[in-house]
Formats: sequence, C-alpha cells, structure tokens
Amino acid sequence: MNPPDYLRLQLRLEGKEIIPGNLLRQVEVVPDEDMPLMVIVQLADQHLIHYFDEALPQRADLHEELARGVYAIRFPNVDRLSTLLQGRNIGFEIGHYKTYIFPEMYAAFKDETVKCYSRHAPEVKAFGFDGFAEQVYGIERDGKIVSACVSARENESCGEAWVYTSPEYRYQGFAQRVVGTWAARLLMAGKVPFYSHKIQNFESASLAKRLGLETIFEEIVILYANP
Repeated sequence: MNPPDYLRLQLRLEGKEIIPGNLLRQVEVVPDEDMPLMVIVQLADQHLIHYFDEALPQRADLHEELARGVYAIRFPNVDRLSTLLQGRNIGFEIGHYKTYIFPEMYAAFKDETVKCYSRHAPEVKAFGFDGFAEQVYGIERDGKIVSACVSARENESCGEAWVYTSPEYRYQGFAQRVVGTWAARLLMAGKVPFYSHKIQNFESASLAKRLGLETIFEEIVILYANP
C-alpha cells in the first residue's frame, strides 16, 4: 500500500472521502470531526498534495487563490494562506498533525501482562475509556487500570489508537506494551493500525519513536471558525 492509499483510509475514518477535483466530501458524521476548509498533506516521500471542502468551488475566486497559494508554501509554513484568509475576513483555525503506521512485525507482538477488556467492564469505566471501541487493552496495578489503548475510531479497514497512562506510572514502558497489543489485534484482523498526534504533542512523538513507527504523512488542517 502506498502513502496516498493510507491517506484515503485515514480520511475515511474521519467520515470523508476524496472526490475528483482535489475535493473532500463528508460521507459520514463522525463525532469531533468537522469538514475542513482545506487539508495540505506532505507524504512520506515529501510529495505535497491538497484537498478542499467540496463546497469551496462555489466561491470560485477564493478557490482559485487558495489553489495558487498552496503551491507557493514551504510545508509546514502556511503563512501565505493565513494572510489570504485574513484578508477575506474568513475565520479559520490551523492544526498540524503527524500520522504513523506500524511495521508488520507488530502482528506477532505479545505481552501477557496486557489484558483485553470489554468497554463495559468496571475497570474500563473507572479509567474513562468506556466511550470508545468495544475492546480495550490495559495493564493493571492494585486492581486498577493504569495504562490502556483503544481505537478512538475504527471501521472495517483500519483503526486509530488512543492511549493514556496515569501520570504516576509513566516512563515504565506501559504505553508501548498496550499500544503494541492493540496494533497486533488490528493487524491480525487484516486492518491497518494508525497512530496520530498533534505536532506539538512531544510525549506522543516520543512514544512513536520508542515504538519504532513509520511516519506516513503530515497534514495541515485548516478549519472554519468564527472571525
């Protein structure tokens, strides 16, 4: 699978699909996922691609200006686009994210200290992970979950990790173990496990490095906002 294919899978997790004309269409309502004004993606091979909200071409002049402007940026610097939007009095917010995939070796990952729970289990509810996918992978200490990983979103093709470790149990390798177990479960089911984080989240970036994950793309997401 090549980087654009992974990008399509990840966008589908967010309820979006790519349609002709470098446009994005909302095909499913996903909690906490809004339709962006535009998305600029730098793939692992440094190739730059971009997509617009399918409604944007109705504003042809703005669409054309943004399309021209995106070719002049030096990723991830999008100051030129920000200035353009500000000049049009268009409210916007910018997010910068990095997404990784797991090496195939994780299909054989096993750790007997990691337990699989139903999201309805009392331990999971106490940990606050009962609002995600059905299966939660966690490590206990003194009868309580102290580190866990679950799919924040998951469909028939892929899933995206959500991991948390209680502060007093960090830097002991627990996060690697629960994330590795979660990824193994998806890989064995023939699905792609994704790991993503905001670029400013240095702890998540450090965890990705310790896990040996492969960067597949970075993206700048420009969201609509009130001016």
